[in-house]
Amino acid sequence: MQCEEIGMSLRVLRSHGWSITALAREFGLNWRTVKREVESEARRHYPERAKPTALTPAQLAHVQRRLEVCPGIRGTIVHGELVVDYGYQGSYPAFARQLRRLRPALVVDPEIRFETAPGRQAQADWAHVGLWSLGERLVQLYGMVAILGYSRKPAFRFATDLTRQTTLDKLVWCLHDLGGVPFETLTDRDPAFCVGQTGDGKAILSAEWVDLCSVLDMVPKACRPYRAQTKGKVERMVRELKEGFLPWLTGQVMPQQPTLADYDRFAQRWVEEVVCQRRHRTTGKVVGEAWEEERGLLRPLPARVLARLEVPPLTVVTGSGPDPEQRRLGERVEVRDLAEYEEAWG
Repeated sequence: MQCEEIGMSLRVLRSHGWSITALAREFGLNWRTVKREVESEARRHYPERAKPTALTPAQLAHVQRRLEVCPGIRGTIVHGELVVDYGYQGSYPAFARQLRRLRPALVVDPEIRFETAPGRQAQADWAHVGLWSLGERLVQLYGMVAILGYSRKPAFRFATDLTRQTTLDKLVWCLHDLGGVPFETLTDRDPAFCVGQTGDGKAILSAEWVDLCSVLDMVPKACRPYRAQTKGKVERMVRELKEGFLPWLTGQVMPQQPTLADYDRFAQRWVEEVVCQRRHRTTGKVVGEAWEEERGLLRPLPARVLARLEVPPLTVVTGSGPDPEQRRLGERVEVRDLAEYEEAWG
């Protein structure tokens, strides 16, 4: 019998006139099992299963002592101590199932979701993309990710370094792609934005970041240290970049020598074709439609800021290989008639 509730149901229905065959068909059981259950005078009891990997009293006491001293200790460490010092012969998965019941519950801060008004906040962070082609080389690529808190419209700009100047420039371009400047921008405590903290834990913002926010008329904000949930919207989009955009990018026709501008254009295309078309599960709104609603509340970027960013041209990382023009000439194939070769070898 599968459980005590089914056995009780069988007896009750049998007392109301159900036949053995009807009960077997209703519960999907063999008729002999049903007959044996309804005719038995006492409830069926099953013998307790042997537990060869169960902890002995001495082993259990050792585990409890270790958890009292260090509640977050790794299970592999305790398992190794039991095997060496107490002769425990069970596997680690068998021990881990018992450890879960013994480990005290860790108190964590509750996750609080908050929504911001249109045009109120943007969140920004770097994402490590990995090795990708740039020019004729493979380089470590990084993506600046910015997202509007109300509409969830994202923007991406790629770079090969994480310097302060690159960080601020790419963030400005992301704000340009988002349609304007929000009231405030929330970042983590990246060295590009923060140079330290005060005695009470408040962030000390870098002078360049403060000056840029002053020019943009935007309030800079830094999240609490070791509290990634504070900027959960951009953290989620960083994950989307790695799990959504990069697989999508592998199915696109890439240039032979892609530049950073090529990656930026592919990212903008992915945002328009994929992200803006879906309905966000939290807000219940289509991202593109919510962005159109929020876009009018964003302030335009000052022209002098964009003019300064447009001065340096996009650089292409090139190696010491053959000349690209000669390489393209070597890839050309001329189709000739077979009769010409027969005449030449005549």
